[in-house]
Amino acid sequence: MKFKDRILQSAAVKGSRVVLALDFSDPYEQRLARAERVLNAAKGGVAAVKVNHHLLLPYGLRGIGSLIETCRREELPLIADLKMNDIESTNLNIVDSLLAFGFDAVIANPFVGLEEGLGKVVERVHSGDGGIIFLVYMSHRGATEGYSLRVEGGETMYRLFARRAKEWGADGVVVSAKSPDKIAETREIVGKDCLIFSPGIGAQGGDLRTDVASKADFIIVGRSVTEAQDPLKVLKELNGK
Repeated sequence: MKFKDRILQSAAVKGSRVVLALDFSDPYEQRLARAERVLNAAKGGVAAVKVNHHLLLPYGLRGIGSLIETCRREELPLIADLKMNDIESTNLNIVDSLLAFGFDAVIANPFVGLEEGLGKVVERVHSGDGGIIFLVYMSHRGATEGYSLRVEGGETMYRLFARRAKEWGADGVVVSAKSPDKIAETREIVGKDCLIFSPGIGAQGGDLRTDVASKADFIIVGRSVTEAQDPLKVLKELNGK
């Protein structure tokens, strides 16, 4: 089963469209144990799990093996948020390692280009039934300084990146939940077959009461869940239950 089908199936089974971001800034020796506790408490209410450098740098792929196994056992797609942005040979090594260790998808930066950048990487990921998600518009305040820049012809970078997602065969895109107008623009460009993942709800200021709920396929949530006394209660609220 392909990544897109797996995550949509997980969302239907769990009754959730939340991707849980296990991003912790605790002392290094405490992060993995806390991530595992939160995941075990929240696993029934999330559609997928995302990890980034907070865990991957101090622990490595082997070091988070127990967390990967939990995601396998619970049939939760696991996404590596690396914002991959390197030359083809390095990118291929990255995705080969991720797939071999049990990851389902990786987030990549389309800025690096297609030829000797992401072209063969998309093919490699799909050949292993994995997924690739393109970064289109981030959720921090400075995002406008890069993603709203205009290229030759006047098009903004984020619209260009959305077009690349559609043309290069990405499975999904990341667009800030704090920018519902850009989610709408992106949807018009990528169509319904490309999933939209929106970070920024809660701690970063994004509000589900905006029309994000109707335009994004999944919301990426970290601190609102990971710092909650009752993660499942928060997840039910996020999922409208």
